[in-house]
Amino acid sequence: MLHSEAASETLARNGDDNITVVMHRGHVFSQIRRFVIVKEMRNFVYACPITTYSGRGTAKPGCDPSEHAIVYFSGSTPQLVREENEKSIELQKEPIGVNPADTSLRMHPASRIRFGKAYPIEWNVKVKDIGDVLPADRTRLWRYYLEGLRPTDD
Repeated sequence: MLHSEAASETLARNGDDNITVVMHRGHVFSQIRRFVIVKEMRNFVYACPITTYSGRGTAKPGCDPSEHAIVYFSGSTPQLVREENEKSIELQKEPIGVNPADTSLRMHPASRIRFGKAYPIEWNVKVKDIGDVLPADRTRLWRYYLEGLRPTDD
């Protein structure tokens, strides 16, 4: 789906093509973003974002690997990316598989579901179906989502 959020000052200054100036000289960053739906409500869903962190997986500075799981299309093998291996990152959560809606779709090997941040998405938002979570992984997906809702003791 097309996803927009407030842009950092750094992004705004760099003149990124995905930045739009909005009311009160605010800046918004927009991009196509993938999500996995974890809970359906009456007029919206809760969804966790899927991101590659620019191909670095959870090796991106500031990223908490404990909030993430690998997400992959069935028929491929879930794996850590080079940067994660170099930093000896071990993901505690088991991978989540997805049956692709179309065999031409690809999932980048660095794709990770972030369970530490869920987004409400209205029913009237235009989205593209990328597939369904494998039935064997749905209970685990739900458990990881619930764990992500719990506040940490930090």
